[in-house]
Amino acid sequence: MKSVEFFVANPAGNITIFVTSPVERSEYQEIAKRLLAMEELGGEQVAFIKEGNRMEMCGLEFCGNASRSFALWYAINRLKLEGDTKVTVDVSGAEHPIDVEINTKTNYTKIEMPKPKSVRNWHEIGNDGTEGVLVDLGGIMHLVLWDVPASAETFEEYKKAVCAKYDPPAMGVMFIEKETLSMVPVVYVRDVDTTYFEGSCGSGSVAAAVALAYDKPAGSYSFELSQPAGKIVASVSRGIESPESAALIEKVFIEGPVELGTPAILNF
Repeated sequence: MKSVEFFVANPAGNITIFVTSPVERSEYQEIAKRLLAMEELGGEQVAFIKEGNRMEMCGLEFCGNASRSFALWYAINRLKLEGDTKVTVDVSGAEHPIDVEINTKTNYTKIEMPKPKSVRNWHEIGNDGTEGVLVDLGGIMHLVLWDVPASAETFEEYKKAVCAKYDPPAMGVMFIEKETLSMVPVVYVRDVDTTYFEGSCGSGSVAAAVALAYDKPAGSYSFELSQPAGKIVASVSRGIESPESAALIEKVFIEGPVELGTPAILNF
């Protein structure tokens, strides 16, 4: 029998299960499937904590919510920091280490997210007449759609279109009601073949902010996105030039509180 230690984090309802025991990548999928099958945990995704400041998602994708949750755990448990502080974490799907501002008393976190690699108008590349914006964040690609009802069937249609054209390691569709900024995030991870209607999505919130600022003048914009299990504030600073100039996206952030659960053991 083998056992691994884990804990559950709740960043705005995007329930993430973190495995803290040393685990080989070849074991990720088996362990993740066992943890996700534990309905009492309510997990939507699984991450693996490595040595130092390294964290990897099960599919080696990037996840903003998991990254800021890991940063909080890392600050408290490995660095023994207190109060307002900043840490740097190395996470899967990101090309360079990421800085996270943290308050260990309130568990509030603010993370600078990877800037988009590209931003495209879906109306021009999707050939289906739908208004939306496709945002490539490197480790994950999100299609932001306006005022399209969220459903499994609709998601599958857009997943097939995006994956056939780009084959990203992970992709999502962010269904947004533009007037209220109510968002339903649906995310697919290729290597573990999982699709979830998530409680919230950090990288999807960044994509939404980029899309909402797509045709706005140069400046800084902040959006509070109401998601099924919580709210995330996403902000973006953009320069001038055309909306599709991803290089003109100067900084992007998401922020909000994180709840960290207590350690537990999985035996298998």
